[in-house]
Amino acid sequence: MSVCEPETKLNHHGEMSATVSAGINIALIKYWGKRDATRNLPAVGSLSLTLAPWGSTTALTWLKGAEHRFTLNGAPQDDKKVLKLLREVQRYAGLEGYVAHIESRNSVPTAAGLASSASGMAALGLAAWRAAGLDYSEERPPPQLIELVRVGSGSAPRSLIGGLVRLERDGLTLRQLSPPEGWPLSLLVAVVSRGPKEVSSRDGMELTRRTSPYFQAWVESHPADLDEAERAIERRDLEALGEVMEHSTAKMHACAWGARPPLRYIQGVSLMVLDRVRSLRQEGVGAWATMDAGPHVKVLCSPQDQAKIHATLSALDGVLEVLTLTPGAGARELR
Repeated sequence: MSVCEPETKLNHHGEMSATVSAGINIALIKYWGKRDATRNLPAVGSLSLTLAPWGSTTALTWLKGAEHRFTLNGAPQDDKKVLKLLREVQRYAGLEGYVAHIESRNSVPTAAGLASSASGMAALGLAAWRAAGLDYSEERPPPQLIELVRVGSGSAPRSLIGGLVRLERDGLTLRQLSPPEGWPLSLLVAVVSRGPKEVSSRDGMELTRRTSPYFQAWVESHPADLDEAERAIERRDLEALGEVMEHSTAKMHACAWGARPPLRYIQGVSLMVLDRVRSLRQEGVGAWATMDAGPHVKVLCSPQDQAKIHATLSALDGVLEVLTLTPGAGARELR
């Protein structure tokens, strides 16, 4: 690993600072389950789309002091995953005696199944890394940084890179399959509830792994979906990508429903939205749906169809709002 001297970032107050922005990402081919809970290693690979404008912006300063400070949207936080990340960056950079003061803001609701943890950990990790004077390239993110942000959120490494991204089962190998500008796409989010979900993704994954009779079949069948989706991206075949995305989504939620007790993130209104997306396709509109560990429905489409889909979903009872996202850049230092 190439390391810049931390002193190169020092200002006249003896502080080192960086501000980083990272977009959320939505898995089109799902990540669900862990094979190593301690290191937060995924049981399967995943394929995602990094998005704009939603995400996280984190300002971090290393300075001499007594304790770390972390606020999220203005509220003080005490997060063990954040403290672990900070200690590891301190060790890499030789920052003994320094503490981090962090101000982070999410433009997406936290813990609601909308990937705020992924953008949050990506922004925090890169801000700590760059403020410490450590080298970074989006084309080849350092494996040490990938591992640090992954321990905080299994989806966070994907937010380091823009556009369509594949993360392998080893939790470290990242590849950009298409840059943000490489394929015009839209992703609409039908928001159907407010507030955090009852069961976190991490707890839900562990329950599914331990108790669902379908978990092993999910793991074994998953690589074929990843390869099929990658081939669809190479051809710019939206229909093929949408079909395998819906297949992966259905398998993930079926696997979770098979847990004991059943783990059901889908609500009644979610099913109504899914049905309407299918009927739109029958009417000739290119729309395909995916869902994560939360009740909201995300719809992948081409920009030319987004207005029709937006109007249709907005008219459904129980849909609180419909938001439009587009492919976005990877995590980047603002200053």
